[in-house]
Amino acid sequence: MKFLIDVNASRTLGNWLKEMGHDVIYVTDTDPQMSDENILDWAVVSGRIIVTTDNDFEQIIWQQRKSHCGILRLENLPREQRKTLLIDAIKLHGEDLLEHKIVIAMKNKFRIRKLLFE
Repeated sequence: MKFLIDVNASRTLGNWLKEMGHDVIYVTDTDPQMSDENILDWAVVSGRIIVTTDNDFEQIIWQQRKSHCGILRLENLPREQRKTLLIDAIKLHGEDLLEHKIVIAMKNKFRIRKLLFE
């Protein structure tokens, strides 16, 4: 899978994804001040799933009817718990992400949303 790691998600998450064999790039390597709208556009152009702890992406997608290639929003937990959550999210909902759905991963549950606009 191809991922774009948001600034707030941390490089550590991206490194874990790389260790799992995924293709990963980081917003911080291009522009740590990049707006969420520009991150969404970049993710669409490059066909990447955004990994974030920020709940603004879903709001932008809904309000501005923006396209996306999938969003994985992780609860902001301590590092090791977030790693477990990341692994579980990909294992349980990787297909949902590939189908351009929004996966909201929390310690006690997962929510899946499909907000696509053609």
